[in-house]
Amino acid sequence: MVSIKQQLVPTRSLTSGVGNLCNYITIHETANTAKGANAQSHANLQSKGNSRLASWHYQVDDKEIIQSFLDNVQCWHAGDGQGKGNMESIGIEICVNSDGNFKNAVQNAAELVKQLMEKHNIPINNVVQHNRWSGKDCPHNLRDGSKGIHWGDFIGLVKGSTGIHIPPKPEVGSEIISKPKNKSIDQLADEVIAGKHGSGADRKKSLGSQYDAVQKLVNEKLLGTKSKPKPAEKSIDTLVKETLAGKHGNGEARKKSLGKNYQAVQDVINGNTSTPKKPSKPKGDQKTNSIVDYLKSIKADSSFANRKKLATKHGIKNYSGTPAQNTQLLKKLRG
Repeated sequence: MVSIKQQLVPTRSLTSGVGNLCNYITIHETANTAKGANAQSHANLQSKGNSRLASWHYQVDDKEIIQSFLDNVQCWHAGDGQGKGNMESIGIEICVNSDGNFKNAVQNAAELVKQLMEKHNIPINNVVQHNRWSGKDCPHNLRDGSKGIHWGDFIGLVKGSTGIHIPPKPEVGSEIISKPKNKSIDQLADEVIAGKHGSGADRKKSLGSQYDAVQKLVNEKLLGTKSKPKPAEKSIDTLVKETLAGKHGNGEARKKSLGKNYQAVQDVINGNTSTPKKPSKPKGDQKTNSIVDYLKSIKADSSFANRKKLATKHGIKNYSGTPAQNTQLLKKLRG
């Protein structure tokens, strides 16, 4: 790893002072693609006083790492105010200047993260994106892989993998298989069947996280392994009508056809019971303790005159609107 150069900012006016617990490492990208917008440029910006009311601990490009604040300073980089992003994490900005090598900058950042993890005993799960704290699309290029390097590749480097996967350039005349994010599983399955994603390990690599879902659909299409949905269970009333129409036969044939519903159907046919009815859902506001609010919830007249009529109808004598009478009437109306 390249050595860490210190260019500490002399003032902490754009920080919350010391007290950073160093429980997390937050990865950013500068979003400044201008030529020369490298680590030194961003370190100078912080040293001279950042007009953006922001601060971060390290800036990394393809050639060097520069530290602007000690790790225990609570910098303003996460966009979460007094949250864990600003108060408990170390902020690293990866430069994206157009005259730099983004891949090398990412590799340098990964080495820095490994060193900080070891220094502060930070677990890999606490190496996070700026997006976690504020929802901002940052680090943008690592999030969408637009430069051939994904967040997963970065974490792999931190864990010690041998390198970053950059898809090889297709040979002249070869077919380029694009994998836009909006392709459906069904489309990808059809492409697999057409041979566009190879087989075995190549197919897994090509489909990535969608491999299992695509392969399942491929098997269903080629082998007919898709399970048929079970038909909806018929109601007793429907089975009674079908039986009376002769659709379930008689005797043992009817028993076999109706299965567990045989006795219930026979009871209805023989008049031993009526067709079961679904219980009606309670009407109105079931949570309120106010008779007025309840009546309004069922779109009924809530005036005293109407409440008195309802009270008389339900056997509540001499209704005068007392709390006890209103509670009794509410219970009666709810059943």
